[in-house]
Amino acid sequence: MNHIAPISETPETITLNRSDWEAILDRLEDRSDLDAIRRSEQTNAHAHAYTDAETQRMVLEDVSALTIWRERAGLTQKALAAASGVSQSYVNEIEAGKKPGSTSALAKIAKALGVSIERLLD
Repeated sequence: MNHIAPISETPETITLNRSDWEAILDRLEDRSDLDAIRRSEQTNAHAHAYTDAETQRMVLEDVSALTIWRERAGLTQKALAAASGVSQSYVNEIEAGKKPGSTSALAKIAKALGVSIERLLD
């Protein structure tokens, strides 16, 4: 982008050429697009399918998706509770299937794990 030279300037306003203004908007849109791509890549990095061993544990041993994602993150229930702000006992009850988990709690846990809430409901 070329140097932007104001046409006029007051303490409250700056007047620009339309082409300069459009160039600024284009750069902002490009930056926004790049940020969206980065966020998508970060989300997709965690969104791969379950391994055969994880699927087997979920089916045969009734291990919850939350447990799988917590273990992938290398966290204990205590560490996940601290990171998410959800009590350790509640994390344990959700993992054990004793409680379904509130939307609010699952959202906090998903954020702490860096995954979408949908991944915890698989």
